Amino acid sequence: MRKGFIALILAVVLSVPVIGTDRSFRISAEAAVLVDAEDGFVLFARNADQRMQPASMTKIMTAIVVIENCGMDEKVTVGAKCVGVEGSSAYLHAGEIYTVSELLYALLLQSANDAAVALAYHTSGSLDAFVSLMNEKAGELGLTGTHFTNPHGLANKDHYGTALDYARLLCCCMKDPVFRQISGTVQYVIKPDENRRGRCFTNHNRLLYTCDGVIGGKTGYTTSSGRCLCSYYEKDGVSLCAVTMNAPRDWADHAALYEYGASKYTRITLDTKGIYSLHVVGGITDHTECTVGENVTVTVRGGADTVEKTVYMRRFEYAPVEAGQKIGELVFSSGGKVIYTHPLYADYKAEAVKDRFKWKK
Repeated sequence: MRKGFIALILAVVLSVPVIGTDRSFRISAEAAVLVDAEDGFVLFARNADQRMQPASMTKIMTAIVVIENCGMDEKVTVGAKCVGVEGSSAYLHAGEIYTVSELLYALLLQSANDAAVALAYHTSGSLDAFVSLMNEKAGELGLTGTHFTNPHGLANKDHYGTALDYARLLCCCMKDPVFRQISGTVQYVIKPDENRRGRCFTNHNRLLYTCDGVIGGKTGYTTSSGRCLCSYYEKDGVSLCAVTMNAPRDWADHAALYEYGASKYTRITLDTKGIYSLHVVGGITDHTECTVGENVTVTVRGGADTVEKTVYMRRFEYAPVEAGQKIGELVFSSGGKVIYTHPLYADYKAEAVKDRFKWKK
């Protein structure tokens, strides 16, 4: 159980500025957003706070609630209420037994509504109790434009979300290694045994194999919501998340958004290489050193015309100073914003002079 892990990174996705607008970009989506996944900065937005039907993007929240509350090896017996759920399905049969992990693959790859219901009953005992957990988590994350009435995303007037909320949600969920692995899996096979039939699930998110850099996300569609898509991108030091809602050309929209977003970043080389010396008081040697052997290349948003390097180190340390002890750090900033920090660790030990002031007999 890993309740609350997402809340630790909530601060990076609240109250962020916007640099993209309707007039600066052409896509098919009624609502869309592109954010920097590291700090939540909004690179492009169109109706990003408009409440709309999220369809099966709902299952992102379903998955993370299950991951936080269940062990992946727990056994789930499919109940009669979980069979024959409307919409996309894994075609589960009553009495079959799966692990939580296997049903999560069905949920996120196959977008199986029956798997969503089975996981909800296993986690909370009832759909109402599980939906309460979903809304509780939405509140913890500050997703003020989102509300859930079910774990699968079938249409309901009180079931809605915003593009920006779903970008925030996916960015947080991709920090979880279980969600990240499952969401980015192209195909998954469940072998048959005496307790169930075999299954093979292929991820509905075709961006995983058509758009270089996309490593996760979730599709969604109902006749009333239109095509919905949430995806996550990592390439060349850039991490982005795009969401489109009611987008007839969603695959092309996301590819275009990532091309646009990546163009806003620049790779620069920082002058980290060097030998950094610290004065040591009361030691056999009067100093210790940290050697940084190579310069570092980093990715920055918007470029950096002028980079300032600052070495933060105390004027001296009292002996002993251990090998590997942190003795300072390099801080690089541009335009008043820190763009990179590099810790400095002592190369070797500076031993103290023993019995220096011991009285002689």
